[in-house]
Amino acid sequence: MRSALATVEALLGKWRVDPAGCMRAFVAPHIVYTLNVSPDLHALGGETSGWDAVNAKMLGIREHFEYLVYRPRIFTVQGNQVRARIEFMYRHRATGEMLTGTFRSVLSVEDGMVVRVDEFVDAPLIEAFMRLVSQPRP
Repeated sequence: MRSALATVEALLGKWRVDPAGCMRAFVAPHIVYTLNVSPDLHALGGETSGWDAVNAKMLGIREHFEYLVYRPRIFTVQGNQVRARIEFMYRHRATGEMLTGTFRSVLSVEDGMVVRVDEFVDAPLIEAFMRLVSQPRP
């Protein structure tokens, strides 16, 4: 069985190029995903449970954004929990606007599968960006 570190490294390493494949290979059916953005302000925010719902949300992100840079770096491993920092640069497909920055992820692994992901982003930045891209273009 894969260790927590090996599981997370494989998931993060493949996410940029094969999101659907890595979801199938490394994510448990009872996955819980949280993003520290208010669900009232953005559909991606809050907590989502279950493989189908999390898969739809994660692949939905890929429909809206082109990943130009996605550089994960593992910081710590404690038992079944892996902490990572991800540098990103995304292009919003509909508007061409760029979103850049970093976020933190805390991933929990059981039996070689990711069972929980808690992501911590600069919530005001994400919320402001989403307001920007929802504005009518001149």
